[in-house]
Amino acid sequence: MSSTASTLQDFPWKESIQAVKDSLRFDSYSAFVEHVFNTLPQNSPQTRRRYTNLIGRWFFPDHQLPSLPGRVWAVYGDDTLLRDVMRVCVLSQEPIVAAFIERLILSVPPGTELQADTFRTYIEETYGEFKRQSHQRLTRTLRELGFIARVGQTWFTQAIPCPSTAFLILLHERFAPTPRIVSLVQILADPLWWQIGYHAPDEVRETLHDAAAAGLIARFVTVDQLEQITTRYTLDEWLNRRLRL
Repeated sequence: MSSTASTLQDFPWKESIQAVKDSLRFDSYSAFVEHVFNTLPQNSPQTRRRYTNLIGRWFFPDHQLPSLPGRVWAVYGDDTLLRDVMRVCVLSQEPIVAAFIERLILSVPPGTELQADTFRTYIEETYGEFKRQSHQRLTRTLRELGFIARVGQTWFTQAIPCPSTAFLILLHERFAPTPRIVSLVQILADPLWWQIGYHAPDEVRETLHDAAAAGLIARFVTVDQLEQITTRYTLDEWLNRRLRL
């Protein structure tokens, strides 16, 4: 990969979740960043600065408060829902991890044993050489995000519990912040659906059918052989009403 960074970043997942929750206490992004740097548990100032920058890049890319994950936490107070939304934020910014999921996890059923050299080979192909630290960071990130699990010394692909509400929130944010028609082709062409944890397009269809039946979107129909949804609410209305599938 020609534009690949020299190594994978570390993955301070627990610290990131706490930072998103803490962000609701601040009006100033600069004051929030200072808080994160000062309260991270790592001893090294260099590590705390690196983690602070990562948290900002992943979850506050426009340096504005509140971010979407923060808004979701403020409204729902649901840790699983927050993690579902944050999962997409990370993978949108970490293409090496995302590409592993797209190539090597989506292609096999959940519960599939991964060959022992799967991660090593991927690191070597990506960087042109084996990098032990990147190997460790890749497996840790994939495990923390819920895509793989370890039993003994063996890694398996893992199904993520249906992230339907988070998917619908992010669908509105990405495709329909105001009510509109969106084709299923457009939705499936975007990595959102698999980054959030769906394994196959039919799972997306099932969520959209369920959302239409529940009145959360106006309709999901086929028009001229083209599957499309019509949304009902704005993103702000969705959050203000605390809608959930």
